[in-house]
Amino acid sequence: MSFYISFKDMINSFGVDLTVTPYESLAKKPHFHYVGGERIEDDETPTAQPEARHEPVVPFNPQDAFMAQFLPGGEMEQGDLLWISTKLYPKNSIVEVPSQPGQKYRVVDSSNWQGYSDVVIYVLKGDAKHPDGR
Repeated sequence: MSFYISFKDMINSFGVDLTVTPYESLAKKPHFHYVGGERIEDDETPTAQPEARHEPVVPFNPQDAFMAQFLPGGEMEQGDLLWISTKLYPKNSIVEVPSQPGQKYRVVDSSNWQGYSDVVIYVLKGDAKHPDGR
């Protein structure tokens, strides 16, 4: 017996406008092409284009989703969020959340539920020392 759980209504109801930049490894991209058998170096490396999404983002754990971590030499604020999406993205993709201005989050883990649902759940990580998400 198979079943399918649809989250479309929840995603539409609780979603916020996000900007997602998919991760593209530079090591996997060619930096040259051939013209008439001659190797030509590429001048520009194409970058991933940001995508607009409307999907829910919630705190990973309400008690300690945003906390200060004390390190030798100082303090670093960090945050963990869960993002529920209908599209599959690779690890290290960057997500901008409007409720957290000036901070971008990086996808550090995911659970793909698309075998019997329409969602992928991502763990987002960000900290005060890396506002660009990298």
